[in-house]
Amino acid sequence: MSRGGGLKALIGFVCLVLLLPNSIAHEQETLNVIMVEDEARPGNVTDTAFVEGNSIVFRMRDNTENASMRISIDNNEDGNFTDEGDNTSSWLTRTCNLDDNGSLVEESCAVSYERSFNSTSQGTYKYQIERKINDTIVETWQYSITVHPDIHTEPGQPAIGDCFGADCEEDEVSSNTEDGFELSSDNMLFAVMIFAAFGSVMLALSIRKDRFVAESDSQESE
Repeated sequence: MSRGGGLKALIGFVCLVLLLPNSIAHEQETLNVIMVEDEARPGNVTDTAFVEGNSIVFRMRDNTENASMRISIDNNEDGNFTDEGDNTSSWLTRTCNLDDNGSLVEESCAVSYERSFNSTSQGTYKYQIERKINDTIVETWQYSITVHPDIHTEPGQPAIGDCFGADCEEDEVSSNTEDGFELSSDNMLFAVMIFAAFGSVMLALSIRKDRFVAESDSQESE
């Protein structure tokens, strides 16, 4: 393999190694809330698995003729759903008409609404669903969404709710441990960092060697 080919392979390796830590980060998950003629399923979102970084999608599934629904989320938690910073969807319908090309006949028509929560959105948010038949609001329901913190516990450190100290019984060895070694996400990250550092050093040495060879060739040609 030529020096140029080896250099490209080394650069590709370093880039791959540097991207690996992203694979062990929290991946966004989506919770679906199905809205039917008499309720939302689920209504109150309380599962501790719903954490910062996740999103929620409200889907209109009311088959009542001429029915539509609107979602309003109280983002600042002041009990008011119409503040400037609050989320309010358009009026959602069960279906939308499409033309021969598969495009919406009415661009404002929608059957679902999504709200994403960022990494600093821990808290409880109230939301309301308004149900309308023709042009008259006939029902209003209110629920809440609890966004839990996305906690990553360091190896060897107690998690929230764990017992630690002299009065606690020693935990059993994890079944995932083999021959005394546990491949945790932090161990993987540490290994990736070592490979990245090694790759960077090798890349720098390769570049320096190519420059030296180029300078030597230039001097000989003169």
